[in-house]
Amino acid sequence: MRRVLPGLFAIALVVAVAVFFADRPGIVSVSWLGWRVDIAVGIAALALLVVVLILWLIFSVLGRLLRAPRRYAGRRRDQRRLEGYRALTSGLVAIAAGDAREAERLHKRAELMFRKGQLETPPLTRLLSAQAALMRGDGAKAEGEFSAMLGDPETEFLGLRGLILQALKRGDDATALKLTARATQLKPSTPWVLQSQLALETRAQEWRKATATLKQAVKKGAISAETGRHYQATLLIAHSRQAAGEGHARDALSYAAQAHGLDEGFAPAATHYARLLRDGNKTQKGLRAIETAWAKSGHPQVAETYDLLLASEAPVQRLKRFERLVELRPSDPESHLAAGAIALNARLWGEARRHLDRAGAQGPGPWSNRLCHLMAELEQGDHGNGEARQTWLERAARGEADATWVCGACGAETQGWEPLCPSCHNFDSLAWRTPDRAEGTGHDRAAALPGGDPSQLDPTAPASAVLGGG
Repeated sequence: MRRVLPGLFAIALVVAVAVFFADRPGIVSVSWLGWRVDIAVGIAALALLVVVLILWLIFSVLGRLLRAPRRYAGRRRDQRRLEGYRALTSGLVAIAAGDAREAERLHKRAELMFRKGQLETPPLTRLLSAQAALMRGDGAKAEGEFSAMLGDPETEFLGLRGLILQALKRGDDATALKLTARATQLKPSTPWVLQSQLALETRAQEWRKATATLKQAVKKGAISAETGRHYQATLLIAHSRQAAGEGHARDALSYAAQAHGLDEGFAPAATHYARLLRDGNKTQKGLRAIETAWAKSGHPQVAETYDLLLASEAPVQRLKRFERLVELRPSDPESHLAAGAIALNARLWGEARRHLDRAGAQGPGPWSNRLCHLMAELEQGDHGNGEARQTWLERAARGEADATWVCGACGAETQGWEPLCPSCHNFDSLAWRTPDRAEGTGHDRAAALPGGDPSQLDPTAPASAVLGGG
């Protein structure tokens, strides 16, 4: 109906005009250079209309002819823009496929098309160039491209991420932290930015700043609430150690108490808190903290600290204390291993054998290395049986290694827990487990941070948090 109405309106208008002139006949006289022409009004109006139409057609054709070169140039420019973007897209696909040579070729073609079309080069062209440079190992060229991207608001964030990962790859944490702070200002809610900032601040041992960043990361969902709770406990232990080293005993104890309260089963928190309580002449409170931790997690280093706090008591009395640990976790081999070791030191051979036999019977598999060594000590001390002692030692040598602290980021092993891995300095990455001797011990500082493997850097891809979890 909408298409019919304009046609009907035009027909009605023509009819109206025709009726108007039919009802009002007359003559139009034109005198020019001695000539006189008399024309009916209707014919004159028609002639005028024809002249107007002819002039409109002439000027329309002339306008098209005059605009033709510019329209042709515009079509060529649009075609080159399209070809440039096609090359740019294909280049990013080549990057994803790992074809550095093809990516470099397509990057050059994209730049050529934009230059021929006298067009501004899109910011993503620099990203393609940087990625191609990274794939062929030209870090300097890649950093140059990433730095150039900082001047464009559209690519500043991508440039920052590329520079951050490059700084991490060469071990320049200070530069990486400055760049991360700038990225945080641009996009404060981006998960990988908050994760990277937290990791870098902990590496720099800026515990107070790391605590604020962790709070923000949990609030924004970059780190889960459960993980954030564990990280908070680790940060409090680190802060407590720092305060103790600076002579602020009250602050150190306060931070340690908060860490223990956040995760009572976390062995490093419990042992650190208990030792500080002992140093403050609050040994009984320290023992209660150890017993609470043992009830939740039978960690051997918790038992070692329990023994340390009982150092002033007689051997028999200490064994009675350790029977309390057995009551808390009667089915845990670690309970009987701890009590058996105390009984050995007290030369109570019968009690030692009873606990060690129960530890072996309750274990999930072959007798552990530590249990075999304790049995060897028992055979030597109880019966003076050197042959049985040697048998147990050989059995220990054939068994798997005892559990220790192992870094989940680089695989390094350490006897004592630390907030940062002593090898790769990754935050809260130490876990108590049996090490896999086949694991490599090499590590990469950038790989341990959010952002993935630095050999396959991709600033456009979402980063995954690899902050560890002890």
